[in-house]
Amino acid sequence: MSKILEENIKLLNKKYEPLEIQFEYNGDIIKINDDYVITNNPKLKQALKDQYLIAFNWDQKFWFIGKAGIKRLIRKIVKIKPSKSIDTLRSELWEYIEMIKDSELKNSIKEFFEKNKMFYETPGAKYNHHNYEGGLLEHTIQTVKLALAVNDVIENLIIDQDLLIAGAILHDIGKINCYEFSNGIIEITDIFHEQEHIIHGIKIISSEIKSVKLDELIHILASHHNTKEWGSPIEPITNEAWIIHLVENMSSKIMG
Repeated sequence: MSKILEENIKLLNKKYEPLEIQFEYNGDIIKINDDYVITNNPKLKQALKDQYLIAFNWDQKFWFIGKAGIKRLIRKIVKIKPSKSIDTLRSELWEYIEMIKDSELKNSIKEFFEKNKMFYETPGAKYNHHNYEGGLLEHTIQTVKLALAVNDVIENLIIDQDLLIAGAILHDIGKINCYEFSNGIIEITDIFHEQEHIIHGIKIISSEIKSVKLDELIHILASHHNTKEWGSPIEPITNEAWIIHLVENMSSKIMG
């Protein structure tokens, strides 16, 4: 067993310890001991299938990670915390906010984060990406950085940088009230069930963010998952919305 795989199994055990799920290397598979936790939780099951290609042994009745999933684990380190400290990521966020030239937009974003400091500890999801303390902050910083990088290399397109930065910072803002920690476990709130993060995020910025570009920001939030199947009521139609959809998807699939 490679050192990377050995370390990733340890990280998986630490990550899923609150759910009482254990991963054990067993020859050419990783056996999952979970006492039917995965079977009884469709969203967790789908997330583990998406990330690690888990399968079920019908004869012996256990979930496992096979050769294809092990190949993924060898290529990528399992994350259980941000790559940088929350303080460092917070400083980076405020540097990006300062880059916004529109004073009304910048000041309303500042005021929002001053009032909602729980943003810095909020996870990015329960099961899928950046699902650890500070995950939402890390995902947000990655989205801003990637969006600005794309802006630097695209030629002959008009991009509103203020809108790009603000949209990247706020695209997942609804998650601050969708998840909470309980005894180390990420729990889904009533707001998640009633509104999900896109609708709730639109509600937040509609009341908290002041800008003549508010409609364009709402479009970015509404379209950042691209299709109705993925949770967006509308597909991206602006340059800024397309960039943010593509880069936040990259962050969620590769970096978290």
